[in-house]
Amino acid sequence: MATRKTSRAGEETKNKILDAALETVRLEGLINTSARAIARVGDFNQALVFYHFGSVEELLLSALERANVRRMARFEERLKDVEDLAGLVRIASELHAGDDDPDASALAAIAGGWAANSDFGPRVIATLEPWNVLVADALRRIMADWPIGPFIPVDDFAYAMAALFLGIETMSRLEGNDDRATRLFAALEGLSRLSAPFVDQLGAQFTVDPG
Repeated sequence: MATRKTSRAGEETKNKILDAALETVRLEGLINTSARAIARVGDFNQALVFYHFGSVEELLLSALERANVRRMARFEERLKDVEDLAGLVRIASELHAGDDDPDASALAAIAGGWAANSDFGPRVIATLEPWNVLVADALRRIMADWPIGPFIPVDDFAYAMAALFLGIETMSRLEGNDDRATRLFAALEGLSRLSAPFVDQLGAQFTVDPG
């Protein structure tokens, strides 16, 4: 019984540290996120960071993974039900617009800040890869009836969409202003709605006349 209580207390402490790490990144930016800063934000001894995670970098990777899982849980079902490109863009816009989402800023800061780091970049990409899978699955459903569907590299298209979204996230956080991102998502949704007739017209060119 004592072991169970100790384990539960340890998990609660780790969760507190993870929350403090994400909040510190959001408030201070990635470059100013140190063990001391995290401990100050979370109101605990900075030695706990190293006891539970070994390093600040490992803590931030764990925080990124947990934040990513939480965001995916909120949008996974909606992505499974999306029926067209406009719906996909709308979900991306809602993901971006989460001012009340404590994970959004930290995710963009960590992913963007470590993009060029040879040690952490691959691990960040691996953490975000499930989004590519979800988007690719949605695209396959959307394009199932498209005449040109078989000619579109879906996995590459999904990767491009994820890269575009991450770029928008990073730029808007750096600017501290969502105006351009909001206009861009609105334009992309409008273009996606207009695309259907052009897709059908283009698809007709790929249709083989059995006669």
